[in-house]
Amino acid sequence: MISSNEHNYSKMNSMLNRLCFHIIPQIQHNIQSLTLDPWSMNSVLTIGNYPTLHKLTLVNLKLEMASRIFLSDSPFVHMFKHKISDLVVIIEDHSDYEYRWCSCPCIFVNICMEFINLTHFHFDLKNKNLYTLKSLNSLPSRCYSSSIVHINIKVKSFDDCLWLLDGHLNQLHTLIIHVKHIRNTSKIINNTKILSNLKYFSLTSFCITLEYDNQIVPLLRQMSQLEKLTLSLYVRERTSFIDGTHLDNDIISKMPYLHTFIFDIVTEHVIINKEYLPTSDDVRRALFQRGYNIDCYIDYLWTEKGRCHIYSLPFTMESINVITNKFFPNGVFMNVRKLYVHDPMRSIEYDFFVRISQAFPLLEELTVFSMVNQKKQPNKLDVHEQTFSIIEYSHLMKLHLFMSHVDYAKYFLLNTNTRLPRLSTLSIDYENLVNVTEDFTSNAVRANCVNLKNIIFRKQPAMLGKFFFSYFPFVVNINIKSF
Repeated sequence: MISSNEHNYSKMNSMLNRLCFHIIPQIQHNIQSLTLDPWSMNSVLTIGNYPTLHKLTLVNLKLEMASRIFLSDSPFVHMFKHKISDLVVIIEDHSDYEYRWCSCPCIFVNICMEFINLTHFHFDLKNKNLYTLKSLNSLPSRCYSSSIVHINIKVKSFDDCLWLLDGHLNQLHTLIIHVKHIRNTSKIINNTKILSNLKYFSLTSFCITLEYDNQIVPLLRQMSQLEKLTLSLYVRERTSFIDGTHLDNDIISKMPYLHTFIFDIVTEHVIINKEYLPTSDDVRRALFQRGYNIDCYIDYLWTEKGRCHIYSLPFTMESINVITNKFFPNGVFMNVRKLYVHDPMRSIEYDFFVRISQAFPLLEELTVFSMVNQKKQPNKLDVHEQTFSIIEYSHLMKLHLFMSHVDYAKYFLLNTNTRLPRLSTLSIDYENLVNVTEDFTSNAVRANCVNLKNIIFRKQPAMLGKFFFSYFPFVVNINIKSF
């Protein structure tokens, strides 16, 4: 990958010049793949012809640049429209919502139309407020490349998923799609239609949906030819848990060619008959009998409602659905980088965080939400009670503690409890930060915050403490995230 580094600009510029004028001219005939960012893109792409180049990855693009280079008459399109079969476009832009809403669909369709030999297309917007493709509904199917067989994309609504599967891309055999919201769709799902070319379908949505039975299951009924299926879903308000029996009867048995089924599914707010409370064994049994390696846990948060979390093993996804303090991991989740612990009305104790640190050794981003104080705090025990060891989160870079009890800020930030050598982003209520740092004087917290560059508050503080900036000398961004 060729990319910039703002802290070593002069050195990187010298390296780029050497690469462009001395190295690339000698090897350009052998270059089959390039990964570039905006800083290096123009220099590298204009220095050679790259006759064997077939894969191009563009990262950290701004919307304005992406809109410009993917116009049909742009030099970039003219140079690469016949060459590129594998294209990755990663847009990092926080422009206003209306601009993203208009620009992203146009960029997507221009690429599909212009790159006539494109087979693999990954299109990603690094922004929580995603776009929709619905504005393209009126375009005829002939506007899209018939060569695309593999798409990896993030979109706003389930309608966008249905649009991609309605015949515009009729050769598609792989669709990997992250949908922000799965809500009641305006489209009618035809249960008799068969998506005969589709062999791999991956659907991820971390927002709560009430439409599992009305939208998702009918769509899966069209996919009888699937060989691989991945589902990561957060479902609410069903009459029963999504358990092994349901997955076997309503999904697996309808797909005779399916050989790989990866899933991570939460069902919550399910009204349970008190006389029959399903156990974890009940949930797992049907899939165990089929030879699947799975695990689950059940959490009866209230007397009348339950929560079930079932997932396949080994766990291969980078994010796992929201967990509660009833989560007892079986094994190590080596691929997970993001975790959200949500248990607002119960305390989350030290032994739970021990399990988390052991089960998710490569965790990079952690969100903890509990409004209940910890019953046992390591820093408050006397020497005779002290049996707690310091936990190190070696890879944790982002920690989010919004609206949580101050005990969790104390637990994570005091270096007598944890080691956070790579922590660079902290989301926290300002009052809790003042409390735990003892008005920005505590050395016990300073050690875990020495590398902080970004602090996010829920509300704008009236005034930052006198020692705030000397306490956090490397902080470059202070943001407000309202809810």
